[in-house]
Amino acid sequence: MFVLTIIFTLNVNAMLGPQSNYKWWKDPQIAGELNLTKDQAKSIERIFSSYKKRISKYRKQLKKSEVELRKELRNPEAKKEDVLQLIDRIEDIKAGYTRTKVEMFLKVKDVLTPDQVATLHKIKLRFKPYHK
Repeated sequence: MFVLTIIFTLNVNAMLGPQSNYKWWKDPQIAGELNLTKDQAKSIERIFSSYKKRISKYRKQLKKSEVELRKELRNPEAKKEDVLQLIDRIEDIKAGYTRTKVEMFLKVKDVLTPDQVATLHKIKLRFKPYHK
């Protein structure tokens, strides 16, 4: 069951894209398909809001570190150790970012019924062609 939960959360992330702030629970069509209650939508909004700053922080750190890496890779005098340290830092940021998003979606999943989770997965499949 835990593996399915992780797959679900990663799939939701894929549906919305890695940079997405799309509030799908406020979309009338999606909310209608899911039969979301007002209380569920409010709970999901609170969860999203509680993670928004951390997720934004990771995105900014990742973008900044990737710019540094590109700059360092273009530097003819770049030292291998420096480049490898940058890569390690980027991977640490990515891990923190992924963990935070998964934590958020696990909390969202707890708000939804099993049928709603299954429906959300089906909705995700419709978005998949747009996020390749």
